[in-house]
Amino acid sequence: MSNSRYLIILWLLCLSFRLAGQDTAIIQEHIPPYDSLKLLYPFLDLKENEIRGDTASLLPFFRKLDRIEKGSREQAVVVHIGDSHVQPGVFSQPLREWLQGAFGNAGRGMMFPYRLAKSNGPAGYITHCDTPWVYCRNATMKRPLPTGIAGFTLWSAKPAASFTVEFTSPFPPCDSTRLIIFHANRDSCYTFQVSNELTGHRYPVADSLSPGQTTLLIDDQPEKIRIRAVPVKESQKSATFYGMSLESLKPGVIVHTIGVNGAMFSSYLESDHFVEQLARLHPDLMIFSLGTNEAFGVKGYSPAIFRGSIDSLFRKIRLSGNLAPALLTTPPAIYKATRKKRHTTYKPNPVAGEVSELLCKYALSHGMTVWDWYTIMGGKESMAKWKSKHLTDRRYIHFSGRGYGIQGTLLREAMQQRYDQAVNNNHK
Repeated sequence: MSNSRYLIILWLLCLSFRLAGQDTAIIQEHIPPYDSLKLLYPFLDLKENEIRGDTASLLPFFRKLDRIEKGSREQAVVVHIGDSHVQPGVFSQPLREWLQGAFGNAGRGMMFPYRLAKSNGPAGYITHCDTPWVYCRNATMKRPLPTGIAGFTLWSAKPAASFTVEFTSPFPPCDSTRLIIFHANRDSCYTFQVSNELTGHRYPVADSLSPGQTTLLIDDQPEKIRIRAVPVKESQKSATFYGMSLESLKPGVIVHTIGVNGAMFSSYLESDHFVEQLARLHPDLMIFSLGTNEAFGVKGYSPAIFRGSIDSLFRKIRLSGNLAPALLTTPPAIYKATRKKRHTTYKPNPVAGEVSELLCKYALSHGMTVWDWYTIMGGKESMAKWKSKHLTDRRYIHFSGRGYGIQGTLLREAMQQRYDQAVNNNHK
């Protein structure tokens, strides 16, 4: 082994850590009814709250929902991809609640032990770890590990490295649920075994032939599971974990939430296995909520480079065979900070408007749909108005639990309106 490679591995091992505790989660607060939002928050531009662009591209998805409602045994799959606005899961929650409440809950979808990667995660489960893991995320400039579907990676060379997942939301009642684990090539990657932590019951493997993933059947309703990496072949030298998906075998809707703090379109484009693993989720609708971090750089923003990243990512997605319709959402009207004589002031970030305008034009010219959150939330100076209502953080970039709940409620309402229009027209 070369000295440089030895130093890289040593540096990776220095990042490993032991953790036991709850993943930090933003909790969605009670959101007022949609009809009262304008009265409570007059800065909202609700007349703009609609999905625009090639809305005909959404018809296959809506028709599948309609068939499921009428009794078909199908599953509809939504994948919401984004940055730190998506990672906590609160933005996606109102859409998830509507789809799964109206058409059936077919599973939680993508999960990741974010706590092990020193990051925040959604509510609904807690991860614990008593063995060292090395982590990486796709938004870092230097990625010592390949990344995949979740945008994060865990790695360990320790035999029997493991972590546990404790469910804080009721496990969906079902005779059988599948847990799909995305991992590195099994010839070199340890085999992942999953068991009920409280009873010791080991879950059977349903599929170990698909490259880079293992599907197990969860045939009870566990409160806590342990995922363990075990070498079973001499060629297996380490464990690389990209994420996992919890899916019911019942008809209904799966909503996968995939978010990475700091991520841009280029982060997913340059992710080694993201596109191929995204195709394996078989999405019926992809929602992309990116652009905040491109705008955050201000001086480094280039419209041509930004457009090129979007082009390259979607070209790569389509070449993988994934033809699902795409909905782009524009970033919020974030502010930029200026520090002078130990005093920080915040002013509207002009690039956020440019990024939003480019995304709208891109969607309209490429057969996609767009939801213009920048305009809906009130435009250029609206973040200060949101902050006055305690709906944002102190840096005018992120939202509170209530703020994300309002955002998600507005997206759900826009999607539901499009669905109702499509179904009504189909029945005429």
